[in-house]
Amino acid sequence: MKLLRIVFMTLFLLVTVYSKEIVFAPLPTKSKANIINDFNPLLIYLEKHLDIKIKYKFYSNYKDIISDIEKKKIDLAYLGPLPYVALSTKYNDIKPLVTFKEKNNKHNYRCVLAKFKTSKIDISNNTKLALTQPLSTCGYFMTNILLKQEYSKNLDELLYSYEMSHQNALLSLVKGTHNLAGAKDTIANKYKSLGVDIIKKSILLPGFTFVVNTNNVDNELSQKITETLLNISDDDLKKLKKGSYGFVKANKSDYGNLKVEISKLPLEGNMLEKK
Repeated sequence: MKLLRIVFMTLFLLVTVYSKEIVFAPLPTKSKANIINDFNPLLIYLEKHLDIKIKYKFYSNYKDIISDIEKKKIDLAYLGPLPYVALSTKYNDIKPLVTFKEKNNKHNYRCVLAKFKTSKIDISNNTKLALTQPLSTCGYFMTNILLKQEYSKNLDELLYSYEMSHQNALLSLVKGTHNLAGAKDTIANKYKSLGVDIIKKSILLPGFTFVVNTNNVDNELSQKITETLLNISDDDLKKLKKGSYGFVKANKSDYGNLKVEISKLPLEGNMLEKK
């Protein structure tokens, strides 16, 4: 009888652990239908191999994702460098598991500060910078860091506008509407033939990463998620959409000592205000 009780309790505990519903928050970059289409093959693979259930929780902005992770309402999230740094700046119980590789087989990149090759940069209050999107890692966040490193200036001391893409920011240099631009290194390199010149590079930054809330997800399950994705076969990778190029193990040290508060990042440029 005692043996049966032990067996029953063991089975109960196993079911309790592995039937737990994992709440997953993707970034709010696409429509719900497109997000589900992108992630479903990957999440179904994890559910099958880990005996867990993963439930989507959708958000319209980064701020709410960060807030709900702090409130322990999210177990697993897909974050880029900026929202991860913003979250880890004030919440220690977040752990990066794996970073998604890109088509070029790389899992990290740099942000750059660029100019047109024939331009002579004389930093003044009238210097104009072209940025990507407000919450892009290579937008205000990293461009401000690079500007301080290269010229000992803050973006708020100069003029800047959001051009809404890396390509548009770089083309602003070619058109001559801006003096400097912030962008991703791989994209900036494609515009060198048009006269774009990189003058400053950031530290290496990891790409998009699966992170877990360690208040909700124990170390055993975190390790199993990591190992399952790192050891996925080439045949199974071909069945995926998001994650089809593979994964590498992530670490908090990948982000250096970067800190940021998303609430303090300006959502609009200041060129009109300062003209």
